[in-house]
Amino acid sequence: MGCSQPAQNDAQSGSAAAMPDAKTIADAASGVDMNVDYNVPVEYFKLDNGLKVVLSKDDTAPTVTVAVYYNIGFRNEPKDRTGFAHLFEHMMFQGSENLGKMEFIKLVNDNGGVLNGSTRFDFTNYFEIVPAHKLETFLWAEADRMKGLAITQENLTNQQGVVKNEVKVNVLNQPYGGFPWLDMPQYAFNNWYNAHNFYGDLADLDAANLEDVAGFFDMYYAPNNAALAVVGDIDVAEAKAMIEKYFGDIPAAEIAPQPDLSELRQEKEKVFNKYDKLAPKPAYAFAYKMPPRDTPEYYAMGIIDQILVQ
Repeated sequence: MGCSQPAQNDAQSGSAAAMPDAKTIADAASGVDMNVDYNVPVEYFKLDNGLKVVLSKDDTAPTVTVAVYYNIGFRNEPKDRTGFAHLFEHMMFQGSENLGKMEFIKLVNDNGGVLNGSTRFDFTNYFEIVPAHKLETFLWAEADRMKGLAITQENLTNQQGVVKNEVKVNVLNQPYGGFPWLDMPQYAFNNWYNAHNFYGDLADLDAANLEDVAGFFDMYYAPNNAALAVVGDIDVAEAKAMIEKYFGDIPAAEIAPQPDLSELRQEKEKVFNKYDKLAPKPAYAFAYKMPPRDTPEYYAMGIIDQILVQ
């Protein structure tokens, strides 16, 4: 263990230098001028058909991200269509009017891009990161599948099998398969929309027919139930014109009303146990109800969450 040589006493040296505070030391060490304003340019607008659009220019790299968010997720899917929100995440890659099965993925890969999609509690999202000069191509591609999917019996049967296999592999036959993200809501909440198994009832998936699937698409995958974000090395005026060109003529739809997601006030602690025959040892999880979004308490809980996971 070493120690540094003590500094010369200021009184003896004749200097009157003040010790810097912790913030000054931290800023100097990081090399960051904390007084510089950091501005992210963001522009919002809406098409006549209700599509919400967010544009943000960032030319630090010659790439662009195109992301579409649909206002349908695990929590707001209809009671008789459990698992449909996740099923449609798969169906969106099975082809559209001008792109065949899996051709959307091939188009991204052939242009050196990356893509993904995910089903969340309140929305389903799809995004691609591609070279900036390919922006128009992928606005066209996203608009093509918003206009209509290749909803065929072959595609539906195939994806029903894929989703059921995903459940069997990742949940039913996996130690801690539903722990905690699938298990916790079922114990923590009383409202069915918040509590149900988000993979859905396999019987509901098996019973789905083409009419059910087409109706779900028409009701939720519409411009007035979606938001489009374009971020990257773009010309904002050109991007606006492209978006109007490819998305502007997609008709709005009559969207299903949002379900009531409210919960009864919890007055006491809830404790539940679940037996998992595949788990080699016990696991423990705890959860706290969050305050409403866009409140100071909500953001305070976010900070606490980050502190606890460190």
